[in-house]
Amino acid sequence: MDWIVSNSAIEYQYALNWMEIRVAEIIAKKNDEAIWLLEHNDVYTAGTSADINDLKEPNKFPVVNTNRGGKFTYHGPGQRIIYVMIRMERFNLDVRKYAHFLEELVIKSLSDFNIACHRFERRIGVWTYGKLIPGLSNHLEHFKIASIGVRIRQKVAFHGIAVNICPNLKNFDGIIPCGLDDVTMTSIINQGEHVTTEQFDNAIKSNFHAILN
Repeated sequence: MDWIVSNSAIEYQYALNWMEIRVAEIIAKKNDEAIWLLEHNDVYTAGTSADINDLKEPNKFPVVNTNRGGKFTYHGPGQRIIYVMIRMERFNLDVRKYAHFLEELVIKSLSDFNIACHRFERRIGVWTYGKLIPGLSNHLEHFKIASIGVRIRQKVAFHGIAVNICPNLKNFDGIIPCGLDDVTMTSIINQGEHVTTEQFDNAIKSNFHAILN
């Protein structure tokens, strides 16, 4: 399993092209599975089930059609992307089991920073009830802190997870995130915790191996 960390922003289309090559090599057994930790420049991406009506501000940021599952989402500075290129045999070729693994990875990692998260009904992704911060108005409602979108090709999964560390949450206003018009996005910093990218990456690496094993 190769771990790749990019410390500068990666253009979304470049990342797509890179993953396509790497997945082809994994399928052909010419390269190892990989996890790529990175950040994108501001972009809206449309998954395979995206509805154009969910794009409220088409001129706000570049819009890229992608082959991951799901609808519209936002990527940008302050959001950590975790692209996982992995063989589905590890999960008995069970897509739900794999999605559960990705959610658990985020839930366990955020718990390391005192943020309690959970799954929410039949909505994929990771959610939190929010944290009661003294002096601020708080409501114990569901807030989405991480999104998941995957693609599977010849028993190899790719794409992955987007976790909000400290992005400008107003950038989600140009879309209906994941097609859920009642969703409120949140972030680690909005939950009252200050976490560096390096700290977050280390938590992901540690929990990834613990959960997978």
